[in-house]
Amino acid sequence: MNFFLADILVSQDKDVDLNIKKQILIKGLDLINKELETSRANNPCLTVSLRFTNIRNMKKLNYSFSGSNKETNVLSFLPEPKETDENDNSIGDIAICVEVLKKEAKEQKKDFFEHLLHLFVHGVLHLLGYVHDSDREASKMEQIEKSILSKLGIEDPYLIEL
Repeated sequence: MNFFLADILVSQDKDVDLNIKKQILIKGLDLINKELETSRANNPCLTVSLRFTNIRNMKKLNYSFSGSNKETNVLSFLPEPKETDENDNSIGDIAICVEVLKKEAKEQKKDFFEHLLHLFVHGVLHLLGYVHDSDREASKMEQIEKSILSKLGIEDPYLIEL
């Protein structure tokens, strides 16, 4: 593939209290690069922007971009052409709602940080054009996610224990 995922810009809403090390997110990017066989050599080095947000702001984002007036766990946004830098290296933005994430992790009996990493990988794959609009597309995207997450020591996130 003609790109390389090189960096993450992490931010969070003022009222979101989350302590996550950027290195684990970078490791996720490195594994995505390996899984998709990307190369740094002669290819653009791309940056992902990641925002940890609250329910109120996630609902606003979801409504603004999809017309859905409800919170969700993760959203991915491709960059606006005028918002890229001079090197055009922004791959896009990901918003993760920490409150929804905590609720889902508890309900599904998942580790919070493992669930967060899954949603991060899922969001990055959306930025790269992967979708789950059909069973075939969903299966392909899930296989990539499971392969990456297993290398992080995370079990199949689609096996939900209720």
